[in-house]
Amino acid sequence: MLARSGSALLPAVLTHPEQPWALIADAGTSARELLADAEPEERIRFWIEVLPAYAELQRTVPVAELRAAGVPDLSAVALTATFDTLVGDAEWFTSTVAPELDPEQWDGILASRSRLAAAADRLGGGLTPTLQHDDLHDGNVFRRESVNLIIDWGDAVLAHPFGTLLVTLDVLAYQLDCARTDPRVVRVQEAYLEVWRTSGDSRANLAEELDLAVRTAGLGRAAGWRRALGTPTAGLELGDADAVAHWLGRLAAALADAPSLR
Repeated sequence: MLARSGSALLPAVLTHPEQPWALIADAGTSARELLADAEPEERIRFWIEVLPAYAELQRTVPVAELRAAGVPDLSAVALTATFDTLVGDAEWFTSTVAPELDPEQWDGILASRSRLAAAADRLGGGLTPTLQHDDLHDGNVFRRESVNLIIDWGDAVLAHPFGTLLVTLDVLAYQLDCARTDPRVVRVQEAYLEVWRTSGDSRANLAEELDLAVRTAGLGRAAGWRRALGTPTAGLELGDADAVAHWLGRLAAALADAPSLR
C-alpha cells in the first residue's frame, strides 16, 4: 500500500497477492552507519531533510486504506480502550516479567488513565489520525544513491501523526547528549511542524498537539511491544518482557508532567 503512494521515501517492493510475504529492494546503508562519526550539525541537517518528506507522506496516505490494511488503531478515540486492554492483562506485570515495576509505579500507571482520557479528548479535536511509523530513528532510515529511504514499518499505527517524534527526537537527543529542549533538537522539530502549517493551523495549536501526541505515544510503544512479543514467555526468552511495563511507566510519567493537563 505504501509503495503505491509513489513516495520517494519507500524502497521498491513486490508483495504476494495472497500470502503475507514481501520482497523489498536493498535500501542501501543505514543513516546510523553513515553518520557514525558525523558532527552534530550534520545529524541535524539529515533530519531536517528527512522529516518534512516523511510528513508529506503522512499527509497523503489514505486513512481508509490504512484501516483496510489492518494497521493498528491508536487514534485518539482508541487510546483509553487500548490502555484498559494493556493494564487488564496482568501477566505482563508480574515480578518475573517486570521485576523493576514496584507497587508505587503500578499505582501511578493506573492513575494516569484520567489524564490519558483528557489528552485523548484534546487530540481528538486536532489533526486527523494517519500513518505513524512509531520507530523512526537513524537505524530505520537508509540511503541509497543519495536517496533517503525509510524501512521497517512493522510498528506502524494509525494515530496522531506527531507521536512519531517520541522515538525520533529521543534517539537524536541521546546521540547529541542533550535534552529534548536543546535548540538543535527544536530545529528538527520545527522543520517537521512547518509542513503541517500549510493546512492553516496556528503554530501554537500545533505545538500543543505535538506535546500531547508525544506524551501519549508511549502507549503505542507499549501496545507495539505486546503485539510483537505475543506472550510474556516469548518476551522472557528474548529479554524484552518488561518493555510493556516500561513504556506504560513512561506514559504515566509523561502525562503527570503535562502542563496542559494540570
